Amino acid sequence: MQHSLADFIAQHVLIVLAGIIILSLVLAAIFWRLVERHASHSWLLAIRAWTAFRATALAARIRKLPILGQVLSGTVTAFRYLGAVAVLGFLIAIGATIAFVELADEIGAEESIAAFDAALAAALREHASHDMLQAFAFVTHLGDQNVLIVLSVCTFVYLLHRSRWLLSAAWLIATASGALLNVLLKQIFERSRPIHDHGLLTETSWSFPSGHASGSTLIYGLLAYLLVRHAKAAFHIPIALVSITLIIFVGSSRVILQVHYLSDVLAGYISAAAWVAICIAALEAIRWGERSRASLTLASAPADKQP
Repeated sequence: MQHSLADFIAQHVLIVLAGIIILSLVLAAIFWRLVERHASHSWLLAIRAWTAFRATALAARIRKLPILGQVLSGTVTAFRYLGAVAVLGFLIAIGATIAFVELADEIGAEESIAAFDAALAAALREHASHDMLQAFAFVTHLGDQNVLIVLSVCTFVYLLHRSRWLLSAAWLIATASGALLNVLLKQIFERSRPIHDHGLLTETSWSFPSGHASGSTLIYGLLAYLLVRHAKAAFHIPIALVSITLIIFVGSSRVILQVHYLSDVLAGYISAAAWVAICIAALEAIRWGERSRASLTLASAPADKQP
């Protein structure tokens, strides 16, 4: 069954890839529309629920406690919004970490995922045409370390130029630590790469998880977040869709070129998603902090100097 499925995918790899991309983009667009349509209403419901809870006897008891009492002392504020974002980011990171551990547990020689990995790599060696390999050898460079470093440095310099000191520092820490995380995971698992003797590309480092999949998810994902936060609403979905398409193309190119197993790419996506969720929560905290300081500065300015 595994060999038959692997052979089918290898023979129709472009159709399968197109289906994955289209499905991913449709789901992402639907999710984004739902968030845009219902986010404000959901936040109002959260405010009402919080206000109702503060009126209960349990809340009155909690207010007597040293730390929790301070949390219940006011209404829903930016602090509580950031708390919700932090919790959401933490939950996503925990879920991704669990998925990564489960996947890593299935790459042993006797495991079913490892067997499918090997079958798919062998089928691609047999069925992938040289022209298709050449095309994906070009696409895969979008996830090269040097390309991602240039994008990261350019973003860092731009943020510095705009005097976004905290945001630029957070960007540098997020991207650099994400790259180090991938290197560390490779050293821990020390998985050898599949055979790739087509001559278009040669990789000698460890295979699990994929650095291209992880790096593209990290850089293109965080870059999309920054662009969305500073772009008009009409551009939000296009930015997200372009980012997702780039990430999928880079990851799939590694499998098609047989320099990574499929599970390597999935692990790269998952590990980077966990880190991106944490980083976005931190970037949201910085964004709200900058907005709060700007509001305080505007409020304290003389009336004749205010816009």
